[in-house]
Amino acid sequence: MNEPDHVDPLAALQSKLSQKWTSIEHSAGAATRITRKLEKLLTGSSTSDTSIVVFGSLARKEWTSKSDIDWTLLVDGQADPQHLEIAQKISGQLTEGKFQAPGASGIFGNMTFSHDLVQKIGGREDTNENTTRRVLLLQESTTIGKPDAQERVLRLIISRYLKDDRGLRFGTVRYKVPRFLLNDIVRYWRTITVDFVDKQRGQAGHGWGLRNAKLRMSRCLGSA
Repeated sequence: MNEPDHVDPLAALQSKLSQKWTSIEHSAGAATRITRKLEKLLTGSSTSDTSIVVFGSLARKEWTSKSDIDWTLLVDGQADPQHLEIAQKISGQLTEGKFQAPGASGIFGNMTFSHDLVQKIGGREDTNENTTRRVLLLQESTTIGKPDAQERVLRLIISRYLKDDRGLRFGTVRYKVPRFLLNDIVRYWRTITVDFVDKQRGQAGHGWGLRNAKLRMSRCLGSA
């Protein structure tokens, strides 16, 4: 039996409301073109135990001329000094390709290890950076090149959330909301709203409007 054709939710919503959102469509088309360009630029940089994962406006298909590339080299395998060399090579290639580098927070533009994302959920070792990477991996991420590592890590993270949720395991109701996962998404939302104030203060108010709009629109919808 043939699988049903994929329906673009944005196109379906426009059709239902008899609307045409040209700017949104333009950004989605630009994101697709940039993704293809990155796939050509970074050919051979991902392996069976690594994935080049991008987040932010590119993953959400909201790309504009001012967007940067929020990326990480997701490592799901044995420790290997070559992983750092691959990450450095990717950074250099993006610079040569005239792509805007990620912000100075250090969350993106480097390596991320699957062990931290899967094993360090909650507790003192689950830093803001680790929480951000994990929740964004679930909510708004896509791969450039081989997706093997990303797909494995996503399955493991979801498995952790579901298996450790006692309400799901021992509850009597057949269908329940995974509270463990929901609480972590809320915790991430609280983290970025507090960080918003810190960034506003640290950057003397520059970029306030764009960050405010992101919190009110894209990231708010992604967390809903």
